[in-house]
Amino acid sequence: MTARGNEPFWNLSLSEKGVTFEVMGQEQRFEAPGFERSVVDGRPQITARQGGETLVITVTERLCADTMTGMPFPVGVEVEVRGQRFVGCGGDSMTAIEGGWRVIRLGTDELPAGVIATVVFGRDGQVSGKSGCNRFSGPYTLSGEGLSFGNLAQTKMACESPAMEVEQRMSELMAKVTRVTPGENGQIRLMTGDEQAMVLDRAL
Repeated sequence: MTARGNEPFWNLSLSEKGVTFEVMGQEQRFEAPGFERSVVDGRPQITARQGGETLVITVTERLCADTMTGMPFPVGVEVEVRGQRFVGCGGDSMTAIEGGWRVIRLGTDELPAGVIATVVFGRDGQVSGKSGCNRFSGPYTLSGEGLSFGNLAQTKMACESPAMEVEQRMSELMAKVTRVTPGENGQIRLMTGDEQAMVLDRAL
């Protein structure tokens, strides 16, 4: 697992080789060849010891937003070492968004009753789903800077309103998405700058 945090910037690496933790600008670095796992108050905890010093990592299984970019990560991470506490996010952003989602809002508006829209993020960089009427597919890019969709191909079936209205609006919004950030209760929000474009909830 890797984790990171801001103000101050810090990085954590956890692997079979051990633990490495460093804080940028403070010349602070902790390395240990091994660690112990436990569960405290229902949360995974990792303890590493080296040279009389102890580092404790606590993992919270919830979507976590990077405080600089808003990017989602699958877990929250706290690191305690040398009397200091560092709070940040861990894991892979892809893990936080991959899989199937149900669109529950376009902008701030809920979808009309009976209209279904979905988005499925594949680990291969392909996205697919249903935009109210037709199905779509194409590429997307997720990086440390944000989220964007490429040219999306779409089937050409005709539907009655409001499904067609939802489809047109959803297509317009997806073309403008610049980033993704955690929402409430495990949801994610697709953003256009600082404006909410879509809210997605995990598909059942």
